[in-house]
Amino acid sequence: MKRLGIFFFYEKNGDVDDFITYYLADLAKNLTDLVVVCNGKLSVQGRAAFSQFTDNIIVRENKGLDVWAYKTAMDSYGWDKLSEFDEIVMTNSTLMGPVRPLKEMFDAMAENQDLDFWGLSIHHGAKSNPFKGKHIYSYLPVHIQSHFIVYRQRFVKSPELQQYWDNMPMIADYNDSVQRYEAVFTKQFEERGFKWDVYVKTDDLKDFTDYPLLVCPTKLLREKKCPLFKRRSFMHTLEAYLNDTAGEPVQELYAYLRDETDYPLDLIWKNMIRTMHPHEFTRNLGLTRIIQPTVQNKAQAEEIRANRRIALAMHLYFMDMLDQSMAFAAKFPPETDVFISTNEPGKKEQIEKAFAALPLHSVTVQVVENRGRDVGAFLCDLAPQLRGYDYACFMHDKKAIQTKPGSVGASFGYVCNENVCKNAAHVLNVLCEFENDPYLGILCPPFPAHGLYFMNMCSGGWGPNFENTKKLLKETLKLDVPIAGEESPIAPYGSVFWFRPKALAPLFDHGWQHTDFPPEPLPQDGTISHAIERVYPFVAQAAGYYPAVVMSRDYAVIRNDTMQAYATGMIRPLARVFDCTTFWGASSAATGFAAKRHLFGIYGPYANSRRRHARNWLRDNLPESAYKGIINTKRAIFGPHHGPYED
Repeated sequence: MKRLGIFFFYEKNGDVDDFITYYLADLAKNLTDLVVVCNGKLSVQGRAAFSQFTDNIIVRENKGLDVWAYKTAMDSYGWDKLSEFDEIVMTNSTLMGPVRPLKEMFDAMAENQDLDFWGLSIHHGAKSNPFKGKHIYSYLPVHIQSHFIVYRQRFVKSPELQQYWDNMPMIADYNDSVQRYEAVFTKQFEERGFKWDVYVKTDDLKDFTDYPLLVCPTKLLREKKCPLFKRRSFMHTLEAYLNDTAGEPVQELYAYLRDETDYPLDLIWKNMIRTMHPHEFTRNLGLTRIIQPTVQNKAQAEEIRANRRIALAMHLYFMDMLDQSMAFAAKFPPETDVFISTNEPGKKEQIEKAFAALPLHSVTVQVVENRGRDVGAFLCDLAPQLRGYDYACFMHDKKAIQTKPGSVGASFGYVCNENVCKNAAHVLNVLCEFENDPYLGILCPPFPAHGLYFMNMCSGGWGPNFENTKKLLKETLKLDVPIAGEESPIAPYGSVFWFRPKALAPLFDHGWQHTDFPPEPLPQDGTISHAIERVYPFVAQAAGYYPAVVMSRDYAVIRNDTMQAYATGMIRPLARVFDCTTFWGASSAATGFAAKRHLFGIYGPYANSRRRHARNWLRDNLPESAYKGIINTKRAIFGPHHGPYED
């Protein structure tokens, strides 16, 4: 069979990850000809990757989304030449796989020659149309999903299809693409008498979900011989999953791929870490580490002690907390090298005398400049000594003396220490977590959610630190990884955490000086130290690792009950006011209610000011170019206002 493949690709940097070449390697076995259409940029690496399969690579303006990429490819051939092919396959880089040879699918569909076009999977539609724009239908029709659709020769030769593509208007955005192409194509040509089908039959699931490939991918892969799965599975928001499931689809998918297929999981990890925000994929995959209070793998723990270099870095300032700091260090294995900074010679002598009693491999104490507090000491003085270590932990004697009542600050310290270093077994179990996961770069305690920390942390954790963190990441460190004010950073609030020194090398290599930090007295928030505290996970991601949360088993119970209490307390009044049953419904109702009660929309807890109300109104109601012009002019005159939702 003579078969043409049109592969659509978009990636902002133009790099082609290995999951794409893995897909194309199998797809190409079933093709006579292949054309790749790239919207936007294609890097040297990307071109070399695609050149393994074809010389026909089209790089075009990032305009018109996938619809105009496919149109561009077809226009480059012309209808006469396209009509020479028995089938034309249109697919894109939103799919991963295959987990079984694509030939099975092509052979099975070839048995039914009474089709004009066919696809991989189906969307079962909806009674209403949720997309904005000019609707051709008042509802969302059942349709073949555009990530994989095949035209037969007689369909290609039809005047109806040719006119459809010749007259295709420019696609403005995603909603326009859905309304003019994906959601309506199948229905429009079915009404004209053309016949279609899909390989993965899911009619038995239409009452289960409208989107089987996303909501129950494992069922399709295992029971319906589906060869492909969606890359979006790993980056789809957990809140959206919770509208239809208990949050299990992605963990089930990963377990199936790991245990029942030979699909290389590294292809998923490398793409996730390079292109996705960890806030999504760490939640979808359940990557939070719950650490048991007893050693789970004694043989592995002993091997790590014998063959890995372990370091503990500490900044100690409060001598009335020295006993607690010693107790923290005493939980580390005796092979640990400890590096301690403090600010006075007298404190140095006191620390050396106290730590001499601990069974540790070595203890090095140094006096450092008292500027930048624990963050300054860590980056300027301690980090340079950690190169060459496999695994490390940083802590400081956190007192939070500015927080009132004192119990709130003390409990913040408890959250940090309990989850990073509960006991000696906890430490060994954490080391095993790093040993077992080569992509794990940093383990952070959960953010504090009690007292005055509740609103800031539970709403995203940025406070006034998004702009300064983004500037540090993009301009100072020149690292390009996903960062957004609407996505919470998995960061070590409180600066007590585990890490691989390799994962933080891009930050350590900056060459920090104490003069990079402001002198005392420091503001309570919004400083370079607070930006550094939030930039750690993004640095690890840029180095090829991901961040995750770590909790002791005992604290995980407290955390679960805490969040349940918060959810109940917030939702109970909503339930009395709004007629809804799902999270999505409650969220939408609350948002709508807030919009009616205020003149302008509000974005986050730190948006409650006239200035921000006005800015948000301008953003929502002006063309993007006009809005940016006003904001840039304002900033040029008055300077920027730092906040979490500037983008």
